Amino acid sequence: MQSKFPLSLENLPRPEKFLGFPLKIGCIVSGLLVILYSVLAIAKCSVYLTILPQYMSSSDLDGILSYAAVLGVTISHAVTLFLSAFMLVGVLKEKSYFMRPWVVWVSIQVIVSIVMFVFWSTMNVINNFADNSLLVYMCELLVILGRVYTLTLVGSYYKHLEERGENERLIKIIISDSSNVSYSNA
Repeated sequence: MQSKFPLSLENLPRPEKFLGFPLKIGCIVSGLLVILYSVLAIAKCSVYLTILPQYMSSSDLDGILSYAAVLGVTISHAVTLFLSAFMLVGVLKEKSYFMRPWVVWVSIQVIVSIVMFVFWSTMNVINNFADNSLLVYMCELLVILGRVYTLTLVGSYYKHLEERGENERLIKIIISDSSNVSYSNA
């Protein structure tokens, strides 16, 4: 059954391999890389959270907003870390329902990252900010593309596990129906 939403998971391209390896290996590598990135980001944010209060006062609105932004990023990375570990359990046990929260969360993160990237780069072009070089935008774009690839990889393995589960349920139904028919004929 096809989804009515054009940007749903069913319409994404579904890779069958990860650099020549099975999708399961790709999901494990993706999960470990996201966990490593989240741990490093949480460490960096915790440094900022300890340094920022030293330089702000209670009337400093910019400082309070910066602190709130860093706190939000820290919470986001903590949730990503937890859901990535949860996703790895799902990959190793081959249970798709463990992977579903990660797919939803990373989908939201990718959408927000793309919107922020477009907004920030557009505002810098309009206002002629010369603070950032083109290299910053290229690196950010590469990170977003990497996140899209990991989402596509894990999403296709998730769909593979779901389809396999549906096939197994259909086989069980067919076997139980055929055994009921043979008993009624006897």
